[in-house]
Amino acid sequence: MTRRRTRRTANRAVTPAARCCSAVVLGFAMVAGAQDDASNSVQETTLTRALGDELQRTMSELRLAEAQKPYFAAYRVVETAWMNATASMGGVLNQWQGRRRRLQVEVRVGNPALDNTNFFNGRRTFRTPSVTLPLSDDYEELRRRIWLATDRAYKNALDNFAGKKAALQNKTKTEEIADLSEAEPFQAMDRQPELAQDAARIAALAKNLSGAFQGETHIHWSEVVVGARQTTVTYLNSEGSSFVRSQPLAYVHVYADTQGQDGTELSDFVAAEARAWEQLPSPKELAARTARMIASLGQLRTAPPPERYTGPVLFEGQAAAELVAQVLAPRFVGLRMPVADNPMFERAMDQVRNPFLDKLGARVLLRSLSVVDDPTATAQDGAPLLGGYLVDDDGVRAKRTELVRNGILKTLLTTRNPLPELPTSSGNRRGPTALPSNLLITAKNGLSDDELRAELLALVAERDAQHGIVVRRIGSPRMAGAASMMAIGPGPTVLPLTLAYKVFPDGREELIGKAVLSAFNEAQFKDVVAASQARTRYDTTVSPAGGAAALGAAFAIGNGNGLLTTIVTPDLLFEDVTVRRPTGNIPRPPVAPHPLASER
Repeated sequence: MTRRRTRRTANRAVTPAARCCSAVVLGFAMVAGAQDDASNSVQETTLTRALGDELQRTMSELRLAEAQKPYFAAYRVVETAWMNATASMGGVLNQWQGRRRRLQVEVRVGNPALDNTNFFNGRRTFRTPSVTLPLSDDYEELRRRIWLATDRAYKNALDNFAGKKAALQNKTKTEEIADLSEAEPFQAMDRQPELAQDAARIAALAKNLSGAFQGETHIHWSEVVVGARQTTVTYLNSEGSSFVRSQPLAYVHVYADTQGQDGTELSDFVAAEARAWEQLPSPKELAARTARMIASLGQLRTAPPPERYTGPVLFEGQAAAELVAQVLAPRFVGLRMPVADNPMFERAMDQVRNPFLDKLGARVLLRSLSVVDDPTATAQDGAPLLGGYLVDDDGVRAKRTELVRNGILKTLLTTRNPLPELPTSSGNRRGPTALPSNLLITAKNGLSDDELRAELLALVAERDAQHGIVVRRIGSPRMAGAASMMAIGPGPTVLPLTLAYKVFPDGREELIGKAVLSAFNEAQFKDVVAASQARTRYDTTVSPAGGAAALGAAFAIGNGNGLLTTIVTPDLLFEDVTVRRPTGNIPRPPVAPHPLASER
């Protein structure tokens, strides 16, 4: 990953008020001075000039009657250009191409100790107000739209501030916690080479991959989506932080659904993402992965349904990474529960409070496991990491964060909204909340594949059990649809197991039908008994745990904005996990067979 050299604010001797005004003027000038290999300077654009001029006016002139002026303001423009093609059964279904600009305005009134944020009034969502900006660089029209959006954000801020103070009058504060943590002003250019958006190339790849499903009559539905996306974020705040971050993403997603002979709904996917086309797997490799998926779905259709099983379970490869993404990674996000004028909402939020906030300093993993989140890492074992960035969406410089050391939880990932336990930002705001970037799990004295399999079978023998279970694939929320991300409850729910096998003492394996984990949660990671030496690199999306959906954080799921998390994890062996058949009724299979089934 190539990044441009960064320059930082040098003047520390000015007053905060003077720094706010001067930073607005100088912020993008410093960004414009950032250079790539000390050669090509980045010039000020019409957009950055419009943002800077309007922000300066906001901080110096914006005031309603006798109400408070803003003490903090920030503009964030997310510009996305995309091109994709969808194909099925060897034919292109549609092609899409577009570009858009969205402005998010953040205005705070009051002071860092108490302001209008971190408040729920029952009428508004937690998303930062946003408007569409014109794609053309018309300075006057940009200023007009920024002005109107700022005016609305300011009035909403005053309304929320009054409501928050009124709500607090009926409460006895048990802890003093600020609403905005301090952050050192930071300016940066974080640009990566633009991705070629070739419509013919994209359509051809989608069409060719989808042709693999022709004649596969056991597959009821299939679709291939190939696309390219360029996301550019431009940010400026009144403290002097500013950045332009541009990230490309090329992706290939293959989906397939079918039903078992008993009607059980089955699905699987192939996914690949990269920052450049040449970093994607070759078309031949993508075709091979698709063929393996088609074959495994065919085997699943006739696999016997699982019996209820409690005992040792080994999660390998993608299954280990997806388990981390769905259960453990969300608990590494430090979400602040807001003040509310509705007691029912506050009680609901208490029920979904992240339990890891009470586990700081306690053991949460096997003692030989350690976890870091490192957005500054660019590669792992020669493979690019897609979760990295130079500066987060609050304008805070990215840094390596040690989350777990030898099984002990050290800290969580945060934004500039402080928590009592975590008063400063870790530099992990991505979208409306904190999210992991590159989540790297390491194991001391990790076992080889053969040793880990032997450990599984030793646990099976210790229980006088007939078999153990190894899981190799788990469904992904981003492939299952947004509904799976929006559930609100006391903890995350693991999606069904796509590929799981009984493992017998003689080494024989037997595929089992669709299965789920029963009541699996983050506490069970404490009971991991062994991990592998080898690690799997896996790109996915992470949604904050529990009530994050109610807070609007589920909006940060990755497919829309390229917010990918790369997880690098060893295989994980658990001593006690319950695997069972999914509950509920099973849909009936199609009455008539596939129209081409008799012609095969």
